[in-house]
Amino acid sequence: MLEQLQDKAHLDRIIKDKRFFILAFYTDISQRSKDALEVLRKLKEENPQIPMYAVNASRVKDIHPLYGIDTVPAVLAIREGRVSKIVYGSQNKEYYQMLLYEEPLGLGKREGREKEGRKFRRVIVYTSSACPWCSKVKSYLRKNRVPFREVDVSRDERVAQELVRRSGQMGVPQTDIDGRIVVGFDKARLDELLGIEGEG
Repeated sequence: MLEQLQDKAHLDRIIKDKRFFILAFYTDISQRSKDALEVLRKLKEENPQIPMYAVNASRVKDIHPLYGIDTVPAVLAIREGRVSKIVYGSQNKEYYQMLLYEEPLGLGKREGREKEGRKFRRVIVYTSSACPWCSKVKSYLRKNRVPFREVDVSRDERVAQELVRRSGQMGVPQTDIDGRIVVGFDKARLDELLGIEGEG
């Protein structure tokens, strides 16, 4: 079983102590949550060196708002106190392994990647509050099981300035896929860079 976090103070101690760890959010009434926890349990058995924790969002109320989690299951990779990757929904073990690819893995890593037809990309979605198109981009990525990190530029002026320097655009959403910027909800461009086969 994954160690259960009891409150934010518990999380703070782990962040201080661990450079990298996996954090899974679930609820008692979600079958997909239970499925995800079982897959993560097996992944933990194969990679005991990786710290993995779970949060029951039905009972622990002060952790999921910190990360904007409003749906479960959601599995986060936390590196040096910051979210580096997010996977939503119940996935197979090979898919969850991509959360760990910057850390040493046990056997099965290469096999899992070869089975996964689409290459894993480093995806960052730049958003702001009250941005409907930002929600469309995030929903599209989740629908296609693309893990991403979200950055709210309205909270960090330096990030906003850097984004303008890179893309020449001030508006959001903007999606950084392996260093290449997609402005707005440009589905065709997202599909091209992410290797998603277009519908129809």
